[in-house]
Parts: sequence; C-alpha cells; structure tokens
Amino acid sequence: MNKFKFIAAIVFSLAGGFFLGAASIHRPIPNAPLELPPARKPWNSKDVMGLIGSVGIRTLAGHLETVPLVVLETDKTFAITISAAKTKAHYVLVPKKDIRDIGEITVEDEPYLIDIFLTARQLVEKEGLHNYRIYTNGPGLQKVRYLHFHLVGKRGPHT
Repeated sequence: MNKFKFIAAIVFSLAGGFFLGAASIHRPIPNAPLELPPARKPWNSKDVMGLIGSVGIRTLAGHLETVPLVVLETDKTFAITISAAKTKAHYVLVPKKDIRDIGEITVEDEPYLIDIFLTARQLVEKEGLHNYRIYTNGPGLQKVRYLHFHLVGKRGPHT
C-alpha cells in the first residue's frame, strides 16, 4: 500500500505541475507593449514531457531518498541507476534546475554542471567503474527535454 501512495503522489505532483506550468505559460504579461511578439511554436510531446519532468523534479527535490532507484543525491544533483547486468553500470545524472539542453546553458548553471561531474566522480570511485563514458544528447535525440547525463561503465577489476 505504501508503494501505491508513493506512485499516486508522483502522478498527482506531475499532473498538478503540468497544469500550473500551462497556466504560467499562458498568463498575461504585465505592462506588455502594444504589439506582442509573435506566438511561439506549439509545444511537441517532447517539450510537454520535459515540462512534466521538470515540475516532477522540482516537486520531488529533497524527497528523492525514498525512491529506490536514486543512488546519490546532493543539493544540486541526483543520480538514478538504470537496470543493467552486474558487471555494467548505467546511471542518469540530473541537475535540480530546469535546463532543457546544452544549448540553453547559462553562467548561472555552472554550479549545477560542476556538481554533476563531481557526483559522477563519486559514482566512479564508489562503484570501481572503468571503461566508462559520460554523455548527453541534444534536442533531436532526447526523449525528455530536460538536461541529463548518462554515466555508463564496467564494474570490477580492470581487464
């Protein structure tokens, strides 16, 4: 029953965040000039999933230790594990800031990006990873429009 409550809370948080996000996108701009800028392109499904993911991450920040897949969390980053063989590791590292992709990084994002790589280092050392790589995908290759990095490697002694 506890698992059901947790899943229900996630679904409720994501649905609420989606509607709040949609409302904030469409609210009037105070002191807008007489001529408003042209309308944005409509969001595609990846953009919507990115918004939902973003709101979910903001909502769950600080409560992620209850999620069984979260293996490491800092004040700026969390890392989840993806199922893999015993000898292989696959982690997804996500900043706790709404950044869509590398093309939208600003100077203010620097602490989050540094923290992601320090978190990756902790995982590499803790898991004894070797032959590893860290990568991210651009907008055309992401399933979810939210910046995240993959850390993939092998566990155990070097061969």
